[in-house]
Amino acid sequence: MLMFIFLIIITTGNCVDFYVNNERLGNILSCPQNKICTHINYCPDIVSLLNEAILPVHRFRQAVCGYVGINPKVCCNSPREMENFYPTNFDSKSECGKSLVKSNIVTIGSYPFIARIGFINLNNGIVNYTCTGTIINERTILTTASCALETHQDYILHSVLLGEFDTNTNPDCNIIFCAHCTKSYNVSFVIKHPNYNPQTLARNIALIRLDEAVSFTLTIQPICYSTRQLITVGSLSLLVGWGKASIDQDEITNEQRALPMELLPIGHCTEFVDKGINVEMCAIGQQVPCSNFNGSPLIRRDENAYELIGMLSHSSICKHNKNSPSVYVNLQKYVTWIADNS
Repeated sequence: MLMFIFLIIITTGNCVDFYVNNERLGNILSCPQNKICTHINYCPDIVSLLNEAILPVHRFRQAVCGYVGINPKVCCNSPREMENFYPTNFDSKSECGKSLVKSNIVTIGSYPFIARIGFINLNNGIVNYTCTGTIINERTILTTASCALETHQDYILHSVLLGEFDTNTNPDCNIIFCAHCTKSYNVSFVIKHPNYNPQTLARNIALIRLDEAVSFTLTIQPICYSTRQLITVGSLSLLVGWGKASIDQDEITNEQRALPMELLPIGHCTEFVDKGINVEMCAIGQQVPCSNFNGSPLIRRDENAYELIGMLSHSSICKHNKNSPSVYVNLQKYVTWIADNS
């Protein structure tokens, strides 16, 4: 599988985007006469060198001869049909759950459907991202009601940030491409479930409607969700977000992370039931999600697309329990409500 080699790129000030209308700038390169410019997926020589991590960065850059949208083309001796590493037609609104990466590596484009929910400080104008959401369509972000309706002194819900991977860089880059700059969208209004109970966290679900339509890119995509029964006890899934986990000492990670989770019988979350917390889904992993994971999606890969099965509603206090279960919203119970209100 094609592996990514990272360059550390620190940007300051305003982000300079490498794209105009989803086309990579500087897309005018040529190959020697004995080579053909083709999509990287059709060049097994380059792919194998990248897989073995023996292709120097400067040599790869020399091989790039253009782009298809934002996917690289390379000068190749023997192009042939190969299984696409990148999905095609990333601007299609008819598809969902697409990922740039077909491996278990967490990198740029691995989970492009994750959103950061921002709250603005009314005193200084600084936006803090304290919880997470998931892109449903070009105008709708799914999160928990406890996130969307969260209240702090001097803070109000303000915006949603899309296209993020590393919070310290903008744009995010590796040797293959630089992603689009992150894009912030203002919140128009919030739709909470009519039966949401903030005391028990029952029906802890809300939709954030944006004031303009999202432009989909390789790093901004909608998630899939369906009425099919996707989950059973013992099923494996991933919790994706930027929060602090139990293995962290002090700080929240700057890079997006995916925590493997296993679904448990609801009875394993009795510590929450005893406290009056509503439990729709219970899951556990080697790492306990702590702060800033509220609203983060629980996803699983179904063939070539990711599907949404749950959303973090409440977790244990990490310093007390290093490996204890967390409570999730069972999103398959709300598919009709999501569709009717999106």
